[in-house]
Amino acid sequence: MNARHLLFVLAASVPFVAGATEPSAGSSTDAAPAANVAPAHHGHHGGGRHLLAKLNLSADQWTQVRSIYAQNRARAQSLAATARANRSALATTPPTEHPAYDSLLAAAKDNAVARQQLRSDVWSQIYAVLTPAQQQAIPGIVAAEQAARESRRAARHASAGSA
Repeated sequence: MNARHLLFVLAASVPFVAGATEPSAGSSTDAAPAANVAPAHHGHHGGGRHLLAKLNLSADQWTQVRSIYAQNRARAQSLAATARANRSALATTPPTEHPAYDSLLAAAKDNAVARQQLRSDVWSQIYAVLTPAQQQAIPGIVAAEQAARESRRAARHASAGSA
């Protein structure tokens, strides 16, 4: 997995990590990482949250991460709402209506760029909160998760082929 894809996987989870909870003040950071996050989601949507949980963030790091998400939440929600409106408008506007369709398409592209930039900015801020050891652990965690996904996919295909 290249660094660009890793960044996308991590940054794409920005709105979903916001559901993570900090460990209590008296809890140990050696506790099971799953205690720090909301229930898991399947697919790419939970990738960043799972990654942060596996990095065993300290209570102070969780506080900083939650603050980063809080600072960027309104912008992320606004961009998401605009993206939904653009998708709906594009779905109901015939591509033959060139001025209207072209304008909607340009707006959707601009919104996609803005959303990706926000994800990148948020991940950069979170990355700065991590210790060097946590930063170095990221590629191994992502590779292990990717191998597990590929294994599950292969098992599904094998079981589907035998049916």
